[in-house]
Amino acid sequence: MNKGKLQQFLRSNLQITIILIGLLVVIIAGAIITPRFFSVNHFVNILYLNSILGVLAISQTLVIISGGIDMSVGATYWLVIMLGAQFMKGESLWGPVFICLLIGAAIGFINGFCIAKLKIPYVVMTLAMMVIITGVLYVTTGGGGGGRSAEPLTQFSIQRVLSFGTFRGMPARVIIWIALAMLFAIILNRTALGWKMRALGSNMNASVLSGIKTDRIQVLTYTLSGVLAVVAGLLYLGQARTPYPTFQSGVGVGGSITLDTIAAVVLGGTFFYGGNGGMGRTFLGVVFLSVLYSVLNMVGLQEEWRVIFNGLFILLVVGSYSRMKSKV
Repeated sequence: MNKGKLQQFLRSNLQITIILIGLLVVIIAGAIITPRFFSVNHFVNILYLNSILGVLAISQTLVIISGGIDMSVGATYWLVIMLGAQFMKGESLWGPVFICLLIGAAIGFINGFCIAKLKIPYVVMTLAMMVIITGVLYVTTGGGGGGRSAEPLTQFSIQRVLSFGTFRGMPARVIIWIALAMLFAIILNRTALGWKMRALGSNMNASVLSGIKTDRIQVLTYTLSGVLAVVAGLLYLGQARTPYPTFQSGVGVGGSITLDTIAAVVLGGTFFYGGNGGMGRTFLGVVFLSVLYSVLNMVGLQEEWRVIFNGLFILLVVGSYSRMKSKV
């Protein structure tokens, strides 16, 4: 590859190149802090701890590509964790799982319906849903935990496979995350539904004129987002067994992890303009943030620094992209 072709390749893949360089820098920094950082088992453990973020980021990617945003995904995630534990009570599994999936699908459907049919702005609608869910959780649980995960769910959530030698195995949760990312990558890139989602995010008016049933696509997209939030919630419930979140009435629960999903998606190159982006880019964004969070924990920085970095990443990445777009 000559110099001209290399420069053209780097320009066309600038976002991915920046992420990979940044990831390399963070990995080197972590290895300098502690030699154990640079090991397969440590990286797999990082992926395990952030696989929940990975699943939630898939749902956020679908919504942002279609031209929206889901501020209620974190609240739906916590609703499933809390109610799922109460439904299971350490015994039943499939009945509570089915109910949780229905709840997540219903929340997503309501979001999509109100946005598509009632023309409520997506930020307003999903923020309102986040507050409503917070109120429901506060009324039903009093702000504390209750119930317990069914044992099969716990075993699955912490299970590892393909262990050999010093390698402790690949967590089942990470496999689920990767499988879902691959599935929705195929849907976005190889199916009519995926192209309709992209078309919707690129230009709503053109999509309507071309005959795409935009209302159906919006409702379906937000419904899928709700279902994926349920999957993430159930996987975390299996790990936590009995959850005890802290939140107050009137304050949106799940706001922090929702910001994490947005940061991962935007960092990966799927922007609020809609249409462009994909699951591979989001996967890289999640991996970068996961490794960065690990390094921040190693140097003793608390949760508040994650929020600060997430906000800075969103501003820097979107601002840089907007500046480059204005010059085109």
